[in-house]
Amino acid sequence: MIPVFKSTFSIGRSILTLNKEETEGGPNSIMEICKEHSIDPLVLVEDSMTGFVTAHNRCKEAGIKLLFGLRITCCNNTYEDDDSDHKIIIFAKNDEGCRLLYKIYSYAHTGQSGKVDFPFLFGVWNENIELVIPFYDSFIFNNNFHFKKCVPDFSTILPTFWTEMNDLPFDPFLAEKVEKFARSMMRPVKLVKTILYKNREDVEALQTYKILCNRNFGKAASLSSPNLNHFGSKEFCFQSYLSQKHSKHERTPS
Repeated sequence: MIPVFKSTFSIGRSILTLNKEETEGGPNSIMEICKEHSIDPLVLVEDSMTGFVTAHNRCKEAGIKLLFGLRITCCNNTYEDDDSDHKIIIFAKNDEGCRLLYKIYSYAHTGQSGKVDFPFLFGVWNENIELVIPFYDSFIFNNNFHFKKCVPDFSTILPTFWTEMNDLPFDPFLAEKVEKFARSMMRPVKLVKTILYKNREDVEALQTYKILCNRNFGKAASLSSPNLNHFGSKEFCFQSYLSQKHSKHERTPS
């Protein structure tokens, strides 16, 4: 199982920072977690490029390899409003790949409403980046649970698929769908764990943070009525990752 971290640079998504050190009573740091548990490389998936330089510098200082992925919205065609939005992750393999991530991110947020499509990706794709299909909010998730018609084009860009188990009721069903699709393409599937906070008890802190980030002029959300879709698990944390990792090892014959 691969731990996949997200930081506060993904606004409203995580309460983990990229600070060098933690202060007493302050938020937990991804770098401290990596140092304490000898995690190397650090797999970091962000919803923007704003934290890349900080992540790069922190990992360089700590002597940790950084695997940086950009989570971005993809659709059938950016010029059509056909409700085909889904998420993809693009990983940079090297410095050239990082520069290409900036180009893709810039394109998406310059007149494209934060989206890309495969016709655009075909024009810029090369061996310096890698495509990953996340477990949640992917085309498989949206087509099965929201009846969308997301039609990704894998004719020349071959993806890796991720699965997760976070005690959400639809996890086993979705994992089955992902594995079946991946088999049909003869593509690899990797088990990962999305980590948004350190311990299970921190889930309410993330919930509060999400409510603050999602404030609008409509009905105010609260802890008793947060209005957060699918926010029904406290397993998106490093504590859960350790529990699942140790349980797996205990079941493995020596």
